[in-house]
Amino acid sequence: MTTPVPFIDICIGDEGSHNELLESYQVACELVTKNAKIYGFPERPELLSEEQREMLQEIHPAPLIFTPPEPLLVGRLEFTLDSAPGLSKTRENFLSLCKGDKGMCKNAPNKALHYKSVPIHRVVKDFVAQGGDVTRGDGSGGESIYGGRFADAKEGLKNKFKFGSLGMANSGKNSNTSQFFVTLTDDEAMLAKLNGKLVCFGQAADNWTFHSIWTDEGTRDINGRASTYNAIQWADTPLEFFNE
Repeated sequence: MTTPVPFIDICIGDEGSHNELLESYQVACELVTKNAKIYGFPERPELLSEEQREMLQEIHPAPLIFTPPEPLLVGRLEFTLDSAPGLSKTRENFLSLCKGDKGMCKNAPNKALHYKSVPIHRVVKDFVAQGGDVTRGDGSGGESIYGGRFADAKEGLKNKFKFGSLGMANSGKNSNTSQFFVTLTDDEAMLAKLNGKLVCFGQAADNWTFHSIWTDEGTRDINGRASTYNAIQWADTPLEFFNE
């Protein structure tokens, strides 16, 4: 049986503000279409002249956005998961959280057991990017599909971390939940801090793509929080990587 190939879509920015801008732009689009024949407007708001924009504002006094907002989606990461039998429980936990097929959290009934829109709450530049806290979103929570925490997989502890490795974040031995991290370095001294202590169970297929996503953000220090959120889904077959 082929192991499913999960992917993570990385979005950067404020979703609420973006939706407000998008709604305003869509209103402008509707107004342009409605009044095109009457005033000779072009087909899209961004093609309006300054005079035409003023005319549209007279028709609709509320503020309008004449150019579409920049997309929040900045990249897609695809992971190859370790198919070792001893990592089946870790693998199933990650895949299920990507799919969101287990309903709601037991310890936080108002939260879905789903990575979608869960923040990448911690980015240590040139070290790790961490996310997956489905209950609190800040690294202080998390829940596995097994109802809480689950034990470290010995085979995963034997795996050596390298640039782009996917690992389980925890708060000590045998305390895995939903939180995960991706390594952003190939520095052996830095990676040695993870080896044997945290479960490594996968690898990002395009290391430099995802490294640039977080490095370009200029995230702060080991305690700094990134202005980043993500929506994670899954796929059975490989998908192309892209940056917008």
